[in-house]
Amino acid sequence: MIKHCGLRFEIEPQADARGGADTRLLYLGDDVDGVPLEVMAVDLNNRDLLVIHAMPLRDRYSEQYEEAKRWRR
Repeated sequence: MIKHCGLRFEIEPQADARGGADTRLLYLGDDVDGVPLEVMAVDLNNRDLLVIHAMPLRDRYSEQYEEAKRWRR
């Protein structure tokens, strides 16, 4: 899903984040059955991603999901 999501969105850490939280990378796309998903990750070293969140798409990301759909492969 991450390879074909179209766009990646960056989410800055919350102001109260402890320990210098990393920018989160949000990927929005569909699973193999066409179910819209949100996947959040952090970039470990510009090569590897650590997925910290994955679930069915919530309404809060529906606009970004529609925007990303236009850029999918």
